Amino acid sequence: MRAGNRITAVPRGGLLALWVSCTALLLTLSLAPSARAAGCPNEAIRAEQGAAGLALPDCRAYELVTPGSPPFISTDGGVGGARASTNGDGLAYFTRYPSDAANRSGYRYLTTRAASGWSTEDLGPQDTPWSSLTIDCEQGWDFSPDLSKSILADGWKASAGDGECGESEEVLAPGAPKGYANLYLREGGPGTPFRLVNATPEGAAPANAILNGYTPDLSHILFSEEAPLTQGAPSGNALYEWSAGTLKLVSVLPSGEPVAGNLAYGESGTGENNITPTTHAYSNDGEEVFFYANGNLYLRRNATQAPTASGSCTPVEPHNACTIQVDLKQGGTGTSGGGLFWAATADGSKVLFSDESKLTAGAGARAGKPDLYEYNVTSGLLRDRTPVNGEEGGNVRGFSGMSEDGSVLYFVALGVIAGAGANGDGELAQPRSANLYRLSGGEISFIATLDQEADFADWGGSPAGSAMLGGVLTATSPSGRYLEFASVVSLTGFDNAARDPRDCVRSACRETFLYDAQAKGLECVSCGPTGTVPAGDTEIPAPSTFTSKFEGGVAYYTRQVFDDGRVFFTTPNALAPQDANGTGDVYEFQGGQSRLISSGTGSGESAFVDADPGGANAFFATSQGLVRSDTDNRLSIYDARVDGGFSEPPPPPACEGESCRGETPAAPTQATPGSANFAGAEEGPKHPRAASCKAGYVKQKGKCVKKKSSHKKKKRSHKKKKSKQTKKHGTKHAGSKRRNAK
Repeated sequence: MRAGNRITAVPRGGLLALWVSCTALLLTLSLAPSARAAGCPNEAIRAEQGAAGLALPDCRAYELVTPGSPPFISTDGGVGGARASTNGDGLAYFTRYPSDAANRSGYRYLTTRAASGWSTEDLGPQDTPWSSLTIDCEQGWDFSPDLSKSILADGWKASAGDGECGESEEVLAPGAPKGYANLYLREGGPGTPFRLVNATPEGAAPANAILNGYTPDLSHILFSEEAPLTQGAPSGNALYEWSAGTLKLVSVLPSGEPVAGNLAYGESGTGENNITPTTHAYSNDGEEVFFYANGNLYLRRNATQAPTASGSCTPVEPHNACTIQVDLKQGGTGTSGGGLFWAATADGSKVLFSDESKLTAGAGARAGKPDLYEYNVTSGLLRDRTPVNGEEGGNVRGFSGMSEDGSVLYFVALGVIAGAGANGDGELAQPRSANLYRLSGGEISFIATLDQEADFADWGGSPAGSAMLGGVLTATSPSGRYLEFASVVSLTGFDNAARDPRDCVRSACRETFLYDAQAKGLECVSCGPTGTVPAGDTEIPAPSTFTSKFEGGVAYYTRQVFDDGRVFFTTPNALAPQDANGTGDVYEFQGGQSRLISSGTGSGESAFVDADPGGANAFFATSQGLVRSDTDNRLSIYDARVDGGFSEPPPPPACEGESCRGETPAAPTQATPGSANFAGAEEGPKHPRAASCKAGYVKQKGKCVKKKSSHKKKKRSHKKKKSKQTKKHGTKHAGSKRRNAK
């Protein structure tokens, strides 16, 4: 059922279940041989799962990943804070509906795969009661890619001065200051001990620690805090790096002066989402850190090493810690500073940033219309990557995606960049329009012109067109060959006009497109066959943080585009014959064809969650029971796994003949309090022959005769008995109400 863009579980009634079963049988008989993928090693399991299982591509089969613990679905239709492990055998996720077996108050769960199925366990320590009720107070979790290690952020705003949140009821690590936000490293699974990251020196007043970044193996952790944690640390919020139990101050100027600073993400380090793992503001080895201080953009090199004598970087001490100002002008007529970090290579050797100042000769940047610059850390050379024909500058708007190593960048600019040329369809970039470009090896290619007002999410912008990093709704393949993005523009000729204004946000529905840099072409992933009417917008999930705290937290992009051109996505459009439910379903696109991953027959909406790096495991959420053991009618996460699936015992045989009658059930003594109108014990209607005699009469030989006793005595006895019954039933009702309240 659709409520805005939110997924809600819809109970499956008896008639619906019968209809689905019949439909599944018919679809099984009508599936094309190619769709059935005959010869799969798990064909018996796929057949056991019915038509939906047999229709899955790539010999996939369904596995129930979150039994009894439904995930949290955000308002944009995505699964909040879910991450698949690199081998596909684990999934960390967030939920506001904990498992029935949960014995702690945390909302973070880890589910892992074994030979017989998936099992789920809650991760967090027990919080004080109120800390789980306010969004800003929930425990934050970040994970290594294989999910073997994690970072816990606990106790945000729990100090006496703020008093807004609670914290763990137990001491998680020695030296952790109570009443403040602390960061803990866990180097094993649930039950292993925590290590305190932000240890406060003796005599210093503690403060709240905010997680900024970490290396993939969690051996280096970057965070900010106002407490002076190292000798000579500045007052105010400063950047620190933890490694092997040692803290180093990162926010240091080229002169060696300690200074308050912020990690370089978003505008002056305060972007909507900290997408550091994607943009490499913190390098993969933890030694290169880009940060803002005093309105300038800096790079701290060899961050965990001893500092150089002067503080600046020189060839004399190449391996020592030092700082470089990245946005210094080199031959331009403007002033230094004001750089807005976009992205860096994974090793930190090159950095791209925008600036409204003319930093190089011939730059066209001006107030409100920045150019895109590239700084080579090794050579020290600064170049303008968005030169234009004429006086107007590149007017770059935002970052749209990049390859894992940072060598390929996608971005949007309102200017016509010199040398970009035409796209694969012979079209050219348009002046003062949202032009999508690709930068690789110093060469810029034009891709398409987007709608500046409607497609701003493709470059992390705003409806007004201003530049803002964070929350970019695109997806890039690891090598950067493919870019997935959404647009209301009919870029491939498909008629995406909204037939009903309630179907889409604007007059045209957003469709998802895939750009192939090698072929220099676009394909519409979510467009149906010619003549198909779009059912609604197809959106790309926003990057999600593993903590819901308003400050802090590192965003994660789901894996949904791969270097072989495969794409996983969610759309309300029916792109396959089996998709008959009229709501959102999950698809796999490859080779110009879209194939269902969810069933297409469930009564509720399904949503893509994540995949492993190779795409063999496609995780998605649905309220439909796709395996026999899923009978609770609640939202669950499934894995459509290549060569996967678990064989389940067959359903009990249909009952026939006299043996089906069974024993006559005893009459109920008290009805289940199932509604607010329940008022004590209830009895069902009695058969006329079983009716008891009225007061003062007894049954003898099948007839009611008058009891031999005085009228007054019988009346008193009846009143007394009735009083006891009323008192007894009232006590039961009160107990029922107490149980319901719990």
